[in-house]
Amino acid sequence: MPPPVPAEEPSNQRLRAAYTMIGPTLPSTTIGPRPPRRPAAAVATLLLCGPWLAADSRSVAPADNAFAPPAGGRSAQGATAADRRIAGPHNSAPRGGAETDAPRDATASLDELQAAFQQVIERVAPSVVGLRAYRRHVALPAGDAATDPRRAWEQYVVVNGSGTVIHADGLILTNEHVVQGADRLDVILHDGEIVSGALVAADPRGDLAVIRVPRHLLAPAEPCDFAQVARGQWTLALGNPFGLGGDGKLSVSVGVIANLGRRLPGLGEADDRLYTNMIQTTAAIHPGNSGGPLLNLRGQLIGIVTAMHTRAAADDGVGFALPMTPRQWERVQRLARGERIEYGYIGLAVRPATPHEQQAAALEPGVGAVVESVEPDGPGAQAGVQSGDLIVRFNRQTVSDVIPLTELVGQAAVGAEALLELLRAGQRHTLSVRVEARDLARVSWMRGGAILWRGMRLAELAPQPREPQRTDPTGGGVVVIDVQHDSPAAHLPIERGDVIEEIEGRPVGTIEVLQARVRSRKDALRIRLRGRGEVVLPP
Repeated sequence: MPPPVPAEEPSNQRLRAAYTMIGPTLPSTTIGPRPPRRPAAAVATLLLCGPWLAADSRSVAPADNAFAPPAGGRSAQGATAADRRIAGPHNSAPRGGAETDAPRDATASLDELQAAFQQVIERVAPSVVGLRAYRRHVALPAGDAATDPRRAWEQYVVVNGSGTVIHADGLILTNEHVVQGADRLDVILHDGEIVSGALVAADPRGDLAVIRVPRHLLAPAEPCDFAQVARGQWTLALGNPFGLGGDGKLSVSVGVIANLGRRLPGLGEADDRLYTNMIQTTAAIHPGNSGGPLLNLRGQLIGIVTAMHTRAAADDGVGFALPMTPRQWERVQRLARGERIEYGYIGLAVRPATPHEQQAAALEPGVGAVVESVEPDGPGAQAGVQSGDLIVRFNRQTVSDVIPLTELVGQAAVGAEALLELLRAGQRHTLSVRVEARDLARVSWMRGGAILWRGMRLAELAPQPREPQRTDPTGGGVVVIDVQHDSPAAHLPIERGDVIEEIEGRPVGTIEVLQARVRSRKDALRIRLRGRGEVVLPP
């Protein structure tokens, strides 16, 4: 399996062998005359940087939260007779009788299995919706309507995705990367009706979002007892691949759980997403399936389809879903109330300890995380953590391959003091570190990736002439790769592809320089955009 690739990776070669977020299929829709075909390089930039780079933070509180999963144990009351008959593929064996009756018995068992699939699909179909997210302001080369006819018409990027009903009063769960930055959201119900959706709240790091539609008496998906989910069980994935479910007739694919607890460390790292403990399934997954349900044979929700492994933007038989564990349902309930999900942060970049390091420290296999770098003036630095320290416990929980430090820190309460147990030069130390809120603009130092500043997603630009980004072949710069909806920058003539040349008359060539220029500035700032003049950016 090839290494995961960040969502903003500009290399077409790496794109062909990457883990791919599967919500968006990205046809550009122009209201008016069809514009000329854009260069291939520009299209690649749009596809990778367009719909996954600006979160809409508007929220509306729901009426109640009656969609919580059962407290424990699976109830058999809701299972149909076919559900109870079919426990998996091993139940298809002949039940005895003459040898000549075996083919007939096998056929009957297969018919029962097929009937079970059909009954489950018919029952759960009303719980699945198709999504179309529209985003305005497609990046275009420099110019105006007089010289470029494309600018005379409003343009959109259309993102196709799926959603799962979680409450009868119109609450729908989907992936955050599907609805991120949407100016308009169409929801296609199972009967083909198209209604407008509104974002309630989103969790970009967890890649979950809750939206609301003005409809009642919807059919919510039934939660599962996740403790019973196991490798080898049947799975069904329902969704809107390639936007084909525009009539409400969503597609279904069947597979099994290939594995549990999968990690995709590189996927989405530019947006600081955390993909751990993922469900791997063999059910066919395609672009547009993101946000749809992954179900068991009882039609119960076990995961939210999120990503696929691909070499050519097509299914390779390896799909991934966010697990709907009790902890995940707690997050969903908070999102449904319009609350913000915060993740802990202590300013450390770590890697798993090697077997040699574990043996030298007398640790069990798989235990420990080595500090590679420490954020200057961050919580870890203030607590006294140093590069090379071997962290073994966080808040009395062992740091291991099974429960990595990033996950433990993320679950810690923001503002609380946490205990960090580590080994340094063979000596054990216990430090107290204050947990702070994780922030994309803050964690970019770990990867040298994008930062978020005053509503703009910014990244360093390598020196290369590319018309859509209006770059100068003589140098790099800081390029705007997205503008957040309703942010200070959204009300200015700043577009994706603009290059920030100066701030307050001083040159800005790298992210590090830009951060140094603006670190203590809370006032309005004069920004010069390459080839476009100066704008004043409010705080």
